[in-house]
Amino acid sequence: MLRTGARAGVRALAVSGVLAVVSSGCQAQSSIVPAHDSDPVVVIETASFGESEIIGHIYGNALTRSGTRVTQRPRSGTQAEVVEAVTTGDATFTIGFTGELLRMFDPGSTAVEADEVYAAMMASLPEGVTAADPAPAEDAPVYVVTRHTAEVFGLRSMSDLAGRCGEFTLGARAEALADRELAGAVGDTYDCGFGRRVALGPSPRVVFEALRAGEIGVGLVQSADPILDPDDMVPLDDDKDAIPAQNVVPVFRKGSLSEDGLALVNRISGELTTEDVRELLLGVEFGSATPVSLANYWLDSHGY
Repeated sequence: MLRTGARAGVRALAVSGVLAVVSSGCQAQSSIVPAHDSDPVVVIETASFGESEIIGHIYGNALTRSGTRVTQRPRSGTQAEVVEAVTTGDATFTIGFTGELLRMFDPGSTAVEADEVYAAMMASLPEGVTAADPAPAEDAPVYVVTRHTAEVFGLRSMSDLAGRCGEFTLGARAEALADRELAGAVGDTYDCGFGRRVALGPSPRVVFEALRAGEIGVGLVQSADPILDPDDMVPLDDDKDAIPAQNVVPVFRKGSLSEDGLALVNRISGELTTEDVRELLLGVEFGSATPVSLANYWLDSHGY
């Protein structure tokens, strides 16, 4: 499910390449002829975490460059709160994840594969709300072990853990450990109940450090975490699709985008990958660039 990138190249992008485009991204926007005041404003509200903020700016800055009037409201609350803002009409556009949206509006759905989840999600959205095409970019929970643990216990997939989870301590962010739906799905599908669960800090680096130190046996991170591919870590394949797909998807009020605006949003969705998100998040992790400049870097690199 995950691609392995060259970390040196990723780090170079985040630390040096992005800095070079901070000024050029602003220059590109300053030359745009503003849209007429009578045109509707797209109000983009995104959740209070780096990934959502950057992706929101990618779509929003692209719309601005095309002449659409855009108001950005980054870091406006939880994922549920920004979706609620679009549902009530307080905002017109946000960034969601297909599986989370499906759980929010149809908690009884059993869809797990990407196409099924997206179709079920679209059918479950409230009246007046719709979504653009989903991106290949995904941010789903991933269980990881050290390469040493994988070799000693013969672990390559979640099925290899079946009936053996009680032998391992699970470590993750507190909010990930509190996700009962995830724990239930993995437990039922793989006969997996971990012997002990340890809440760790918010950075995935803390999870990896605990794995390397032997403090935990299995770690739980996200597929878009920017440091998921160190050589000594093995992500376990969800080979029975216990975890629903979590593709990035723009959610917006019906009629709030023009035909050209929707076509632009869909083109961006078609090009945004998980590897892109990881690379951009490195800029946040190292503090080397702002979400706006990171978004402009991606847009410039893709010819928008």
